[in-house]
Amino acid sequence: MFTNRRQIQEALSRTGRRLALADAGEYALLVCGGSALNLAGIIERPTRDVDVLGLVKGTDCRTVTAEHLPAELIRAAEGVAMDLSLPGDWLNDAALDVQRLGLPSGILKRAHRLEFGPCLTVFFIDRRDQVALKLYAAIHREKGQRHLKDLEAIEPTKAEMEAAAHWLLDRRTSAGFRAAVRSISAALGFARLRALGSKSAPRPRRKTARR
Repeated sequence: MFTNRRQIQEALSRTGRRLALADAGEYALLVCGGSALNLAGIIERPTRDVDVLGLVKGTDCRTVTAEHLPAELIRAAEGVAMDLSLPGDWLNDAALDVQRLGLPSGILKRAHRLEFGPCLTVFFIDRRDQVALKLYAAIHREKGQRHLKDLEAIEPTKAEMEAAAHWLLDRRTSAGFRAAVRSISAALGFARLRALGSKSAPRPRRKTARR
């Protein structure tokens, strides 16, 4: 369990050192969740792990791929877990599922970059994208309350909520999903977002003339 930003940075620094000592490859990660909230200084709260949204690829670091963490990176993180008495999966790629939705446009351009030695670079998402991903996560029946509390702590602006709702609803979605987004937005004080009444609304069925 991490209780502050310094502890997260220490774990990542140790991981970077272990990679360098093992003469490993170079890895860049896009990170979200509680660890990113702490690293960005948006809010400081305890978090169990570092959630990886994907690997950042390319010489210009412009592409995020939905690839699982490489074995040598996992080994380095497991060694750090033993050193610092952390859960064995403190660095994990469980958040890869978010990529099925398609990440918010421009997420990598807005991300903040930290380097932990020559082998490990971490991009942590900006608060606008935190709002979007937390809004999505808040829909979850069992874990949603925790993410809703994060949203309340972030205190999103109307523009951030507008972008988040647009990202979630500018696609084919179920009536239940749309209702959940509206309900959460209203609970946060944003019941009249433009995106809530945009393309996401179900199209009325066209009546066919009777002959």
